[in-house]
Amino acid sequence: MRFVKSAFFLIISSVLLFSSCSKKPDVENTPTYKMSGEWFVQYFDDADPTAPLVANHSDLLTYNTSDNATQVWVEDHLWPFKAKFNVNYSALTFTALDQTENMEDPGTMLRVIEGKVIQNAGRSKSGNTVDSIYLKVEFLDDDPGVIYQIRGHMRTGFFEDEY
Repeated sequence: MRFVKSAFFLIISSVLLFSSCSKKPDVENTPTYKMSGEWFVQYFDDADPTAPLVANHSDLLTYNTSDNATQVWVEDHLWPFKAKFNVNYSALTFTALDQTENMEDPGTMLRVIEGKVIQNAGRSKSGNTVDSIYLKVEFLDDDPGVIYQIRGHMRTGFFEDEY
């Protein structure tokens, strides 16, 4: 009987040992991962793009939608807007949209003129190489006729790069 208990314990231990050695799952990115992230940006008037309209940097977010391939959400809390922007993922560009709804202020619309993410073309506050972002938008209800440039770089997460 003692042999049976020992054999049973050995078999159970072996099964548990071998079943716990499973492979790690493959982690996949969303199709828009190269255009998604957290960005430090400033706003400029397209008529005078040399001086930022506000000295502070704003925190802009870009992330995938449920469409997951042809659109991203673009969200900013300094100039409150959240809207879906069409993207050409292979070119890393935001494509023109005559109108897209501002979900932060339902019923108001934005116009997306152009935009792009440029890999390794930005510099963080401490000089780290990061991706940069550029957008041209018009707030159709709040400020019609004024084109804004939104320019900035990806957030690194390092303390010395925070604004």
